[in-house]
Amino acid sequence: MTSKFFDNRYLESIKPPLWSPFYYINNKLRKAYEHTAHKYLTQKSYYHLLDYGCGSKPYQYIFRSYCSRYVGIDVVNTSDADIIISADDKLPFNDNEFDIVLSSQVLEHVESPDFYLTECNRVLKKSGLLFLSTHGTWQYHSSPADFQRWTSYGLKKLIESHNFYIIDFIPVLGQLALTSQLRLNFYNSFANTLGHWGKILLTPVSILYQFKMMIEDLITPERVKQRDSAIYLTLSKKRF
Repeated sequence: MTSKFFDNRYLESIKPPLWSPFYYINNKLRKAYEHTAHKYLTQKSYYHLLDYGCGSKPYQYIFRSYCSRYVGIDVVNTSDADIIISADDKLPFNDNEFDIVLSSQVLEHVESPDFYLTECNRVLKKSGLLFLSTHGTWQYHSSPADFQRWTSYGLKKLIESHNFYIIDFIPVLGQLALTSQLRLNFYNSFANTLGHWGKILLTPVSILYQFKMMIEDLITPERVKQRDSAIYLTLSKKRF
């Protein structure tokens, strides 16, 4: 899928090339977002969407065709954010203002998930949708800070405790493939210390590992991935 919103700024993060260490996992998460949006949203371009912790708005190209209003807000001063707030600020919006809140790989960086999800619920209209992805198992990565991880049970319980019910729960990268991804992350960090030659040496290793992870995910039963995954994409609806 291509659009004027799907430009080179986003390729590195959501559609990296085969030789990238994050080719398989990032493309799989992107496809999960595409599939979930197309499955549950009606293409009438009337939704009002808040991208909460928007970063570079990497999934904007998916949701733009469904939305008449797309607002990005973040605590990091990025040129893509429409509004910058402090981490402990309430959202500068009225109650029941949005149809959709998008939270992509944000929750693990939030110091108070309860406050964050309360604000998600507050600004959503009745029966509004929360698209949220976050880590189950992953290594530490500061952006600007990294606070927590969840089991599948714990993430479901957390979301449901904030007046949502879960419509869909999609695992991205099962634990068997994750072991390969974490090793590749280490190789990538080491290669970066070697400069240009490190990147050359890493390329064949990275490509091999992409196919290795595809096979490992293929042989991992769905029930196992539902229980343990590197990333979960959740779709939830506000109860009232």
